[in-house]
Amino acid sequence: TMTIHSEEQIVDVHVRSGVYSSDTIFDYTHGYIATRLFSRNACFIMKIKKEIIPDLQEIGRLAFERETMRDVYSPNNVWAQFQAGSSRVGHLKDWILYGKHIENLCTGLPLYE
Repeated sequence: TMTIHSEEQIVDVHVRSGVYSSDTIFDYTHGYIATRLFSRNACFIMKIKKEIIPDLQEIGRLAFERETMRDVYSPNNVWAQFQAGSSRVGHLKDWILYGKHIENLCTGLPLYE
């Protein structure tokens, strides 16, 4: 499911699919995306690159398009691949940078950037 909070500039995406379950937050105010993979008990964070990641209105349009057409016929699909690397635990300076929504999603988990 996807929920768009236009006033807060936040998009929540919840995927419930067994071992592939995840929660993702697009925080347009702070400029970061965080994905919590439940099977890995980890949080992956990346900076929003405006030339690659759709803006808030475009995400809403793509979600509507997918819901009504059951397929997205758009060249703007974005896939991110994270490589295994070293992780770290978030600290106060991280949460100031990433914002409260990502802090709530990722606190206590290893962070991969």
